[in-house]
Order: sequence, then C-alpha cells, then structure tokens
Amino acid sequence: TGVDAPAGGKPAPKPAAPAVSGNADAILTQIGEQGNVVRNLKSQKATKDEIKAAVDKLLALKKQYKDLTGVDAPAGGKPAPKPAAPAVQKATKDEIKAAVDKLLALKKQYKDLTGVDAPAGGKPAPKPAAPAVSGNADAILTQIGEQGNVVRNLK
Repeated sequence: TGVDAPAGGKPAPKPAAPAVSGNADAILTQIGEQGNVVRNLKSQKATKDEIKAAVDKLLALKKQYKDLTGVDAPAGGKPAPKPAAPAVQKATKDEIKAAVDKLLALKKQYKDLTGVDAPAGGKPAPKPAAPAVSGNADAILTQIGEQGNVVRNLK
C-alpha cells in the first residue's frame, strides 16, 4: 500500500473527532451540527455520560471559535447578523432651523408671487382653468420641493 506499518503492528488510533480547520465558518458549522447532536441525545433520553461527552465537545468547539475570532460563537452556530450601518449623524438644531427658515422663505416668495400657498411637498397642484402662473413660480416650487427634502434629511 506504500505506507509503512506502525510500530508494534497496530494501526494508530483515530482521533475521536475530525480535526477542525482554522476557518471560523467551518467551526460555526460544526458548532451547529454538534448542538443538534446534543439536542437529539437529550430528546432521546440518552445517558448522562453520553450527553456530557457531546456537550464537552460542543464547548470545545465554542472555545476554539472564540480563540480564533475573539468573540463568542453565536447561538445555534449561525453567524450573527451583521450590524446595521451606523446611523447618519443627525444635524444640529441650528442646521435644521436654518434649513427650515430657507424653506419658509421660499414658500413666502411663492405666495407673494402667486397669491396662494405653495402645495404640500412643493409639487404643483393640478392646474385649474385660471390664468397660467409664470415660469418663475414653477422654479420656486421646484426649490421648495428640494428644500423640503433637505429639511427631511436633516431630521
């Protein structure tokens, strides 16, 4: 077979468990599988010694994971969900006030020009049969919509 016989003619004992690679994902998979073994043994009312051996193996895998990654293994051997992206830092009260003041000034400018309040969201309302409003009012409405978005993003 191309392999020398071990001393004494006896084969070397096989390790009790497969060797775990340094790969954290592989260890997590093994933790999940070993956790299932422990649960199955408990549900089948296995002996305390059998359960203890399985739990000890599970704890050894968890220790190996922690030694490799520096953090405890997640429950069930599944990777923990990645944390959400950090929240965008909110604007200061002064920044928000300045943006709101600009929005209010645009709305006042629109009302002075057209005689009516600016529609919500800076979107033009359906045009009635009344005389057309100048193009300047449409430009102000666009600015109102954009400034409204600025204010919403700051809050």
